[in-house]
Amino acid sequence: MSLTKKYLFTVLAGSLLWTAAPIYGQVKPATYAPQLHSHNDYTSNHPFALAYGLGFGSIEVDLFLVDGELYVAHDREEIVVANTFDRLYLQPILGAFAESKDGYLYPQRGQLQLLIDPKADGEQVLQVLAQKINAHRHLFDSKNNPKAVKLVISGDRPSPEDFHRFDEVFFFDGEWGQQYSPAQLERIGLFSASFKQFSEWNGLGRLTQQDSLQVKNVVDSVHRLGKKIRFWATPDSKTTWYEWMKMGIDYINTDKPMEAAQFIHAYDKSNYQNTAFYTPYIPQRSKGAFAGRPKNVIMLISDGAGLSQLWAAAMANKGNLNVLGMPYTGYLTTSSTDNYHTDSAAGGSALATGVKTRNRHIGVDVAGRPVANIPDRLAQAGMASGIVSNDDITGATPSAFYTHVSERNHTDSIAGQLMESKLALMVGGFHPVFEKANGALLQTLQSKGVVVTQDVTKIADATSDRLLVFAEDKVDRPWDKLNADQNEIKTDYRMIEHAFTPSVQFLKSKGDGRGFFLMVEGAKIDGGGHSNSLPFTVTEYLSFDRVVGQALRYADTDGETLVIVTSDHETGGLVLLDAVKEEGKVLGQFATTDHTGIPVPLMAYGPGAELFQGFMDNTDIAKRIYQALGLASH
Repeated sequence: MSLTKKYLFTVLAGSLLWTAAPIYGQVKPATYAPQLHSHNDYTSNHPFALAYGLGFGSIEVDLFLVDGELYVAHDREEIVVANTFDRLYLQPILGAFAESKDGYLYPQRGQLQLLIDPKADGEQVLQVLAQKINAHRHLFDSKNNPKAVKLVISGDRPSPEDFHRFDEVFFFDGEWGQQYSPAQLERIGLFSASFKQFSEWNGLGRLTQQDSLQVKNVVDSVHRLGKKIRFWATPDSKTTWYEWMKMGIDYINTDKPMEAAQFIHAYDKSNYQNTAFYTPYIPQRSKGAFAGRPKNVIMLISDGAGLSQLWAAAMANKGNLNVLGMPYTGYLTTSSTDNYHTDSAAGGSALATGVKTRNRHIGVDVAGRPVANIPDRLAQAGMASGIVSNDDITGATPSAFYTHVSERNHTDSIAGQLMESKLALMVGGFHPVFEKANGALLQTLQSKGVVVTQDVTKIADATSDRLLVFAEDKVDRPWDKLNADQNEIKTDYRMIEHAFTPSVQFLKSKGDGRGFFLMVEGAKIDGGGHSNSLPFTVTEYLSFDRVVGQALRYADTDGETLVIVTSDHETGGLVLLDAVKEEGKVLGQFATTDHTGIPVPLMAYGPGAELFQGFMDNTDIAKRIYQALGLASH
């Protein structure tokens, strides 16, 4: 019976389906994912085009030889006349090469691997395949051309003794456990094995320790041969993919190309391995060891950090953080008056004033009336106050400690209120508002006795009553591509870690010995949540925690300082999925790029710390500070 007649209906259906496929040039890959292997690729609506467009580094093609033609199908009964190897794969690949500007099929000089799986008649399939690619052999000669497609033959393949009989453009899929001579091993493109040989795991929960060790031993044995490995018959779930990445398995075998591509392209921002471990400071005084009221208060705000951010940082530092040594702990609720989710303006204002307000309001109540902030209130008691933030000095959280506006975007008004604020020390990033009108605002500040500088190391030596320091972080974050200029000096300078001690020394010298208040904000943890970057989040929290360590050490030495650590809100809805504490590895996923209403951690140490524990509202912080100091709230 004629193949054409036998499959006439399916041919028509297949042809109609193909007419819906996008024009080839529309699927040029923007990224390269060498770890992704498109299994059963022919079953997708757009064979090759979908996987290639998503950047898959490896694509599987099942072939049958019928009447001298190569057809793409998993079973002989599924053969459709229109679905030839030429139309579904060879011609699109040649088209991709024709459109390539540099001769590579992918960005980053990525190479395509085509895993050819003859379902029968393997040697004859190879002979026909060799004839089809002969005119374009250099595009498939991956041994000599790094831009070429790598052809790896699986399925019904020749025996190892016969590898040498076939064109060197063909590599072969190795069978795990089989011994190969050195010459035969040279022709092995990768090793494949059925996962069911080693485990019955269904992709839920985690592999048992025994199964995990067995699979890892297989992976390591293949890698020792200098080869890559792929498992087939595996669970096809995100949990599985995470496990494969952690184990170093080279190819994720998937029938879910869209989900797998989304997973792999987000993976660099979902996991982090620390290499700069530090030993936390251990507080020296037990609960109740501090006598009397505090003289000084240091408030440290981790912008955007909830418990998940804290715990991810702890796992990245082998389970150790300075904040974990603080004896009094609790949680803060963070909602604004008009929404379950607070923004930094309302959240910072609640911490700074003890008054809950609307989102976008700073230092005012719901009606827009100014309310006193902590520096305002403590100035009446003769205490000096300062703020340090790695946000702009006009950012929502730092400005909550000196300004009173009904709209956080009114930067001119916010910056202008620095002149009349009660702050002795202001350290933060520069904002262009200070350049307006030829720097008129800066000139006015200086005329009122405010010394302006850009060097945090000079803070402690300043003799002025008021000091404004414009200081920036200098951090390279390759995972977020924040440094577009590759000629930039790569550094890891986080300003708040360097500004803490001189800021304390400066404030201690002010106020006639009546004590001081210092707020330090780790503002960029929030940026990690907004960008859904776990490396960004964790490294910024670790920096913040190192400042906490400095504060705890000072509290022990001074004996009169209350240290409070909390956040204005959580950002990103981070879920910590996995960790290897001993290696500082963490894996997480974010639910949103925005703020959430999740309660945030609260920790305290020093005289009065017992007031800061249990579940509290963010407005309670300022009130409890006044209580600890023996001051009336209003």
